[in-house]
Amino acid sequence: MMNNKKLEVGQVLWLKVRYQIDVVSNVKHPMLIAKIEDDYIEVIAIDKTKDKMHQLFHKYNYYIDCENPIEDVISEDSYAQLNTKLTIENIDELIKARQTESKLSKNKLNDLLEEYNNYQLNNNLSEQRIVYMNKNEILNLNKELKN
Repeated sequence: MMNNKKLEVGQVLWLKVRYQIDVVSNVKHPMLIAKIEDDYIEVIAIDKTKDKMHQLFHKYNYYIDCENPIEDVISEDSYAQLNTKLTIENIDELIKARQTESKLSKNKLNDLLEEYNNYQLNNNLSEQRIVYMNKNEILNLNKELKN
């Protein structure tokens, strides 16, 4: 039974999203909640490092260890994509995209958010990588949230 507790920074939503203005994922990916406002949520795309270790050579990808402490929100070593600004309309249906109420551990979350905010402030993001998704787009891509 799902608890209707509110979403929190550090939790992960599993969603299909537009990663870039014209690039839509066709499978759900973990999206770490970085910021929550009344009308929107900012998320950071997370991907596993398995078979993608080369991604860690890019300064815009930030490594997240799934151990020390062991994480509930990610089950494999992963990386966060800092070079994209993904905001989605804050809608009630998003709670259904959360698989656990757990959050990334405090120190890892604080370090990740600091790296993310620094990257966003100190680098020019490509216009292609600044994406806002409204309620209709989120629900059309993630039809199971409508139920």
